[in-house]
Amino acid sequence: VLVGTVSIEKSEKISSLLTRKGVRHEVLNAKNHAREALIIAEAGAKGSITIATNMAGRGTDIKLGGNPEYRARKRAGTEATPEQYAAAYAEEYRKWQADYEEVKALGGLYVIGTERHESRRIDNQLRGRSGRQGDPGRSRFFLSLDDDLMRLFGGENLKKLMSRIGMEPGEPIFHPWLNKSIEKAQSKVEERNFDIRKHLLEYDDVLNEQRTFIYKQRDSILEDSDLKQRILDTAEEYIEIYVDDFCTAAKKDREAAQSQIVQEFKNRFGYPVTEDDLDSFLKKTDEAKTTILERFKKDLSEKEALAGRENLNMFIRFQYLQAIDKKWLDHLENLESLREAVYLRSYGQKNPLTEYKLEGFDIFYQMLDDIRLEIASRVMLVKVRTEGESAPVRQARRVMGNAQHSAVNTFSGSAAGSGGASAGTSAAAGKAGPMSVSNPQNVQVVRSIPKVGRNDPCPCGSGKKYKFCHGA
Repeated sequence: VLVGTVSIEKSEKISSLLTRKGVRHEVLNAKNHAREALIIAEAGAKGSITIATNMAGRGTDIKLGGNPEYRARKRAGTEATPEQYAAAYAEEYRKWQADYEEVKALGGLYVIGTERHESRRIDNQLRGRSGRQGDPGRSRFFLSLDDDLMRLFGGENLKKLMSRIGMEPGEPIFHPWLNKSIEKAQSKVEERNFDIRKHLLEYDDVLNEQRTFIYKQRDSILEDSDLKQRILDTAEEYIEIYVDDFCTAAKKDREAAQSQIVQEFKNRFGYPVTEDDLDSFLKKTDEAKTTILERFKKDLSEKEALAGRENLNMFIRFQYLQAIDKKWLDHLENLESLREAVYLRSYGQKNPLTEYKLEGFDIFYQMLDDIRLEIASRVMLVKVRTEGESAPVRQARRVMGNAQHSAVNTFSGSAAGSGGASAGTSAAAGKAGPMSVSNPQNVQVVRSIPKVGRNDPCPCGSGKKYKFCHGA
């Protein structure tokens, strides 16, 4: 006998009732997962009673009379030779044939369903355990109008109907209408569960599109050999934004607009805006934008000449990857908060999914803009410190080529100095690189960028962790 239940709680309850009656049985649920194969192997033996929560996905076949292969392995032991196992199997197979015929004559496996599952597929899996491959078997479900499924879908109406026709509590009901009502209730639950999964997938698609885009951006940064151009493109875009905003705001309040644009250029790019610049912004806007951009290009070219193209590119790449990783984690938290709050929009007659998509992509695009502006600002504000103005660029390239990961330490903020070795000690200069202060004994070393952790991406841009690359 195979008894099917819908939950562990109900299987344990039936088990306790059988135990009180002194009926030997086995319980197959998540608590007895380790003994699953043993329980199913003997579920078809004569007199065995098995209580199972869910037979869907349990691929072991229930053989009438028991499983001779399992019994042979148990009899021969784990250290038995092939000859010993063959002898044990032959003996158990002869016994199984007799047991099989006996169980077959009694009617085979009888499946009892104590309740209908929400999915018809699980019920069919339970039914299909009996009458397999020509073996006899039967299945029957015993339901109550107080079951969860019946109570949620039409149970009260059926109760009223049965009371009108004079049926007593506990009296069995057999009618095609009842079967049809149950199947209709199951189909409603299946449709509801499908809609829930579909709804979740629609929300996940928004995040998946953003994830795909951000990973492509990350890959392109790893492969790009000229990241300086990205910085210039971003600078050009924000120069135009700041100048246009200034021209618009200056018509209302010149002094406030002037203060705003001066602070923006100083804080973002380290560029001092003069009165002549402000006048040119108002008179010849396009020409003024081009002039500032050319100054930015010249500044970057000077940094590239001092640090070396590869080292500057590596520094920009490291800054990009670090910013993307941090901003993306923050973005995931923001989307989760938005997803929890957006359901309230339904009270305002708005579709929560549509609102989630609109605001989610607004937040995403804002994150991309923040990353681009932040990296452009870092690169434009960084100062390259060398041992001397006449130091050859060739030496900088040679030293940085020997230790790429130390290139990050060759850059410092506009107000912070870069640590290094004494200019007079050639060995120390070789370790610290060509970019160091002239008198480090009198200068406090200040770290201008975060320390590279062992599990962080290596600054060389290989994509490996620092501990597996240059930190090994």
